[in-house]
Amino acid sequence: MKANLMFRDRDFNMTGPTCYASDTLCADFELKHVVDTMAKDDKFIYAACYSALFNPLETLDDISYRQANLRDALAAPGHVRRLYALLDETAQIQKQSNFFLSSSIALSDSLNSAVGLLRIFTDTLGHLRKFAEEATKAFSAEGFTTLFKMLKTELSDEFLNEVKAQLKDLRDQDELLISARLGEYNQSTNYTLRRKVKLGFFNRFKMTATYTVKDDDFAGIADINSRRDRAINETVSVLTQAVRYLEDFYLMLRSELAFYVGCINLADFLKEKGSPYCIPELLAPEQERREWANLCDLSLVVLRGEAVIGNELKSEGNKLFIVTGANNGGKSTFMRSFGQAIMMAQAGMIVSADAFVAPIKLGIFSHFKREEDTSMKSGKLDEEMERMNEITKQLRKHSLLIFNEAFASTNEREGSEIHRQIVMALIEHDVEVLSVSHLFTFADAFSKVPNVQFLRAERLSDGGRSFKILPGDPLETAYGEDIYKELFGEPIKA
Repeated sequence: MKANLMFRDRDFNMTGPTCYASDTLCADFELKHVVDTMAKDDKFIYAACYSALFNPLETLDDISYRQANLRDALAAPGHVRRLYALLDETAQIQKQSNFFLSSSIALSDSLNSAVGLLRIFTDTLGHLRKFAEEATKAFSAEGFTTLFKMLKTELSDEFLNEVKAQLKDLRDQDELLISARLGEYNQSTNYTLRRKVKLGFFNRFKMTATYTVKDDDFAGIADINSRRDRAINETVSVLTQAVRYLEDFYLMLRSELAFYVGCINLADFLKEKGSPYCIPELLAPEQERREWANLCDLSLVVLRGEAVIGNELKSEGNKLFIVTGANNGGKSTFMRSFGQAIMMAQAGMIVSADAFVAPIKLGIFSHFKREEDTSMKSGKLDEEMERMNEITKQLRKHSLLIFNEAFASTNEREGSEIHRQIVMALIEHDVEVLSVSHLFTFADAFSKVPNVQFLRAERLSDGGRSFKILPGDPLETAYGEDIYKELFGEPIKA
């Protein structure tokens, strides 16, 4: 049995490796706040959402498949939470029980543990089948409908009753029925565990040869135990395989449902705060259309606990976006909102916007300025160049690289030229670039380059900030004097 709620044709591995520099992306785009909100203190949901977020999907088929399941989950949140709670409860019962399997314990104990675990798992199978029958009409996406059809088909009443009957026979290990044959030298061979058959009243007391091992006959007890282990060895092996199989299925189904519960939690949070959300539209990687409405910095919504100002964009055919403008005008917030949105969109999640359209990126990378590190053996510029060198080894055609105040650790002329040469090489190789920069010389160098979109943080006529990012050519000033006046008042004139 397969869950297949995250992928049509393969399993979801929430403990596997993540994309390149996932920790850096998480910090730069402040995505930990987002995943924390999705998890709501559930570590399992956190792990599932983190893994999905930092393993971006790169095909329209994978993304559309997951988005269809997400639409179902958002339309029937109660059903999804109920199913996740059932699997979570099973996992907690298993964890709290005394049943465990290990090669270091006696076979008889392994038999008891396997039977105990299978009884727990069989009860859950029954609940899953019942849930599938009740909830089928609430879902239409391929992932959920295929799962429910499989549960109803594979888990018939006859099958479940037979499993329960078999486990009931195995439960009482003090009365195991074992058979053996005589070998060529009158030794016992072919030990086999037999199913017990209920006898009539008379046959229960029919005279049969018996032998009782005394309590102090340790050699006899060891011999009996050895014969019993030889008889139950194959049964224990089969039961253990069944336990492992069901454990894997429940873990897989629980991890995939955890992702959708996380998305439901996030949608509920945004709805409560009055912040927008939508299921984004992803385009083929070679397309160059970008369009969004009221795109918000989700981490800022989480930190402030209220809706924040969003931004709009319509762009066609541009490979380079340069964001300049007033200090404290919302440039970094805009950049984070974009980075968050593309990461979440390619994870099959919702994004915080009224609408979001963008092409799939074959690799998402960030290069932000870093605070001074006293342990560095070289200067900040050397450190920036080394990070840039490592990123270029990972870049592919149709990748995305987001810069934030890059190469500002040296003078403007040198930093602008370094940044210009790198960016020019990237866009010539079909790598999309978003650069937030206060280096006017760098921005102005692209004024006559085609396929460049200039954006600027809006400054109001009174020096205030609207925190809107609008189309606009770069200016030589970042209006630092506005911040000075806000903090210290009007400067004293000589």
